[in-house]
Amino acid sequence: MARRRETASAKARLAVSNTTSAFGFALRRLRVRTALRHHHVPWRRFAVVSIALIILAAAYFDPVFGAHIVDNSSLVTRFGRAITDYGKSGWYLIPLAVFLIWTAFVDWRRYSRRARLLLFNRTAAAWYAFVAIGGSGLIVTFLKQAIGRARPLHFAEHGTFYFDSWAFDASYAGFPSGHATTVGAVCFCVAVLFPRLRLLAIIVALYFGFSRSVVGAHYPSDVVAGLLLGGWFAYFTAIRFGKAGLVFNLPETGMPHRRQSFHLLGRRHRRRLSNWSNAADRRLHALARKPYRAPPN
Repeated sequence: MARRRETASAKARLAVSNTTSAFGFALRRLRVRTALRHHHVPWRRFAVVSIALIILAAAYFDPVFGAHIVDNSSLVTRFGRAITDYGKSGWYLIPLAVFLIWTAFVDWRRYSRRARLLLFNRTAAAWYAFVAIGGSGLIVTFLKQAIGRARPLHFAEHGTFYFDSWAFDASYAGFPSGHATTVGAVCFCVAVLFPRLRLLAIIVALYFGFSRSVVGAHYPSDVVAGLLLGGWFAYFTAIRFGKAGLVFNLPETGMPHRRQSFHLLGRRHRRRLSNWSNAADRRLHALARKPYRAPPN
């Protein structure tokens, strides 16, 4: 029993030491990198585009969708019900939290320098995804209750635009869509961490996001607002990490991009993934009858 207590106490001290060291390291990096503190973020442009898309969806698509009765027996609706729950944040936050807790109890000194670098990169990426997904989830939870928009099931009773703020009723918590917010954050994280998967991430975000409308849980404007909220929050989180010199570089214009020295896989696995990706690109170019140019190593 005494030995177990000593082991538990040592693990607790290690977790406290790892956690304080990690946050202290991030704060020190953020303080010394003064040149990036005033990195320009086009807030107004994002706000105008987002509001315009939401208004467009609300004005032209919500009334049509509200008047349409969802056919629960159709193949599209059944498939939508099969995939829509993957928009729940627990699918992503729980594995990330388990990994981050594990890293807190790891004795990093036991690893080689290369292994420590890989573990550090994976930990930083996990923290980025956890903050982006969890933070956007907290914001959308507050907004849903504050706005209190009625879901489509109340269309016959209230119409498309009915609001009951702070009703604390799930049927009056339609805007923005929480599932779509999670999907938007997750897919942006994938797109910015793995640029070659950017197009696939956009397609998946739209498909999984609008599955909420397919099953009759949200109006299209709810989904649009959720996808934008999740994506924008993940974008601004990437900027904060980039300002601390973690995970991302911040160019003068354009999106944050992953640092060239930042790798989530070992050298052997990176080579295999690169070979597989180049082979897939070569086949796609052959099918499209276009010349293929291999990317630089």
